[in-house]
Amino acid sequence: MQVNWNELSEFIQQYKAQILATKKSAIELNLSPAQTLSLWQSKVGGEPYLPLTAKYPHNAEERPLVLLAQINFAELPQNELYPSTGILQFFIDIEDDLWGLDFDEPQKQNNFRVIYYDQVIEDTTQLLQAFPTQDLDHDMNPVTGQYAVQFVASERYISMGDHEFADKIFDPYEMEDDAAEDIYDEYDDAFSANGHHLGGYPYFTQDDPRSTSRFKDYILLFQLDSSGQEDVEILWGDCGVANFFIHPDDLKKRDFSKVLYNWDCS
Repeated sequence: MQVNWNELSEFIQQYKAQILATKKSAIELNLSPAQTLSLWQSKVGGEPYLPLTAKYPHNAEERPLVLLAQINFAELPQNELYPSTGILQFFIDIEDDLWGLDFDEPQKQNNFRVIYYDQVIEDTTQLLQAFPTQDLDHDMNPVTGQYAVQFVASERYISMGDHEFADKIFDPYEMEDDAAEDIYDEYDDAFSANGHHLGGYPYFTQDDPRSTSRFKDYILLFQLDSSGQEDVEILWGDCGVANFFIHPDDLKKRDFSKVLYNWDCS
């Protein structure tokens, strides 16, 4: 992320040191429509990688979940965030009104699932090739189609929606409404957290679910945003965004069983 500090207001410039101190590495996902992708390639939408020895993920009522995104870590640029090998998958319940989100228990993987395979089989005869999702109402899916992923390393700075922003930078709630709105727009333009990315800082249209002490240490694992591209059809409600968070210790242990799932829209 390139920031032209000279174009920013004096108000924001006075916090330059604090903002720079929040820098985090991130990996952006650039999406493009794809007719054919291998089962083990990174993708958004499409068909998942699933060894014949594994069970296809279902919701609490045994309705099959649908692949939201799949990350093959071997395809990522050099980084210190994620494993160098393996596949990470995100599944959601497309026929659930909230796409698998549970407001009370956002880690409860009944109607969504995060699955990690540390070894990748590239032999299609050992992989599932027929999937139990053909009878689902795919018009309800926030992702229409299948998209190839190009990964780009980047850097991000704390977003105004982040639950630590007021403590680390300034508290916008202490400002007059009109001034706060102008500063928010300026800051959001300069340090945008929207888009699709691994790591970095999250974007919200509502509130950060990590505001409670229970989740305060969680970091962004993956974000999939609604798309503004004509050839990429992703829509979370009214132009919302989905985030998956993880505790850093769990990420180091490759334990994705307690991932926090959230999506919101305006």
